[in-house]
Amino acid sequence: MKHNRLPCQRVAFLIFACMTALLPAIAQSQPADTLAKAPVKHWCFGITGGIDRNYHNVDMVYMTDMRFDNYSPGSVVGLRLAYAPVSWLSINTGAVLIQKNYKMDHVFEYYNLRYGLTTSATNNYINVPLELRFSLGRKVKIHGFGGVFGGYWLSGHRTGTTYSFSNERYYDVDEDWEFNDKRDNRLETGLTWGAGLSGMIIGRIEIGADIRWYYSTSDIQKPYMVNLNPRYNTTVAVQASLSYWL
Repeated sequence: MKHNRLPCQRVAFLIFACMTALLPAIAQSQPADTLAKAPVKHWCFGITGGIDRNYHNVDMVYMTDMRFDNYSPGSVVGLRLAYAPVSWLSINTGAVLIQKNYKMDHVFEYYNLRYGLTTSATNNYINVPLELRFSLGRKVKIHGFGGVFGGYWLSGHRTGTTYSFSNERYYDVDEDWEFNDKRDNRLETGLTWGAGLSGMIIGRIEIGADIRWYYSTSDIQKPYMVNLNPRYNTTVAVQASLSYWL
């Protein structure tokens, strides 16, 4: 399967460029006695939010009549918690409400007639990461981080069109996803990694921006039938954060 470059990387580079220019300017604009030193052996809590693009990976094998839109946009919002035993290392966790959406186009032929169906799925997940973050710098820090995450599929919604062969008519679809315990795997596990920038602005308040990958290692389906095509989510998110160090 051919993979295209993720469009949100371009957005991430623009955000990082802006943050690189913005954070030093903010730091220099503050009086010397209000600038916070790098926290050591401190706890941190904060909020985070941003946008994401989900890559819905399906091994199509012989299913050449179906195509999944790999770049369906969504949103991310959540809480973060960190502990820094030393200035260059922190242990991060939290919880984010993240959308992992996709779009499916199904084109097929029936009695020499060609039909096209399009369905968009909006899926809400809760992800809880546990990761190590390594930092370089003083007033403005560059971070690299990685770890694991666990998640749960909270809800889904489907819109689009479908075709009924019994009466040969198209129907509009606008419905919540009804979970089936035998079919749907609502528990999610995976890996997460990324990089970002942060800086202390006033006192113990920190702002930051990250680009991160949520790489799911669990199929969204249970093995309820033979010859099932595995389906995985890989989500790239650009997130901003506002935190307070205790």
